[in-house]
Amino acid sequence: MPSQAATPNTGEQQPAARRRNARRAQILDAAWELARRDGLAAISLRELADRVDMRQPSLYWYFPSKAALYDAMFAQGFAQLVDERERLRLPRDPIAALRAGCRHFLEFCVREPVRYQLLFQPSVPGFEPSAESMRVAEVALGYLARWLAAAGAPDRDALDLMRALLLGLAGEQIANEPGGKRWIKFADRIVDVVIETPRRHRA
Repeated sequence: MPSQAATPNTGEQQPAARRRNARRAQILDAAWELARRDGLAAISLRELADRVDMRQPSLYWYFPSKAALYDAMFAQGFAQLVDERERLRLPRDPIAALRAGCRHFLEFCVREPVRYQLLFQPSVPGFEPSAESMRVAEVALGYLARWLAAAGAPDRDALDLMRALLLGLAGEQIANEPGGKRWIKFADRIVDVVIETPRRHRA
């Protein structure tokens, strides 16, 4: 006969898991607020605990270290990108779809600069995402790879070039004209550089 420990009461565990997940989400929301105000590297765990009405030692039950907090924020940021990409309604034409996907990515980046910094820049000294969080990032990158392949550029060089150009435009926009479109308006031209220019050279 199995012991009670071997047969967990899922009816009791599910509400507990929901409460824990809700508490984690609350902590993450507060962490992003502090990051927007003070910068990512300046997040204070003591102030974070105060913001969610919790003692700092209790915070460690949800995030055992500051690195674990950053890792959760990193994974959450890429999960948001994946979620938005899943809901995109792209044109059937693969070039037009790639352009729309690039425009969306730039809008995603400039909408939340501190998220862009954590996901795409070395903004927290010593922070390295976990393998699990990197898998979420790879899912997000997979969308761009598929869009490029459908548009006729399946090679890794095209993916690397596209990423570099997009991130460069987003960084320039955030640094030099927050809230504007001076740099991100060039999204469609990036597609010409990565897709159309090599085609013309082969013709």
